[in-house]
Amino acid sequence: MATARESSKVNLDFLVNDLGLIQERNTKVFRKGKLFVISPSVQNKNNLFDIGVNIMDSFNSEEQEGYLLVRYQDQYLMAKLKAFEKKMMLPDTKSVTTKLPPHWKFKVIEATNPYILNMGDSDLSYAIQMPSENQLKSFFNN
Repeated sequence: MATARESSKVNLDFLVNDLGLIQERNTKVFRKGKLFVISPSVQNKNNLFDIGVNIMDSFNSEEQEGYLLVRYQDQYLMAKLKAFEKKMMLPDTKSVTTKLPPHWKFKVIEATNPYILNMGDSDLSYAIQMPSENQLKSFFNN
């Protein structure tokens, strides 16, 4: 069984080598020029991932073009970060615990047209694109 550290590295080589993204320390944040990419890896049986408030605090939508690029099993799910944030990252849906900094929890729902569910409010869902690797290479290497 893979550890959390190993599962977070799934498809990391594609982001770095093929898309030319640069990982910020050992986080879910990647950058390339004015691009700001949050790329969580979803490899658990519950299809869950989270995004911390501290990560979103480092995103400047006025100066950066932001994307959510979920590494989901052997596929990629993509959304514009500003639109995703506006709909899915509401203050009252944050998870606040004593063990972790404030964050939002999400679940990938497998379907013909996959979507992401906010675990803080199950009425909040977001349809997400599933681009191919070639489409991603073309997009990020323009």
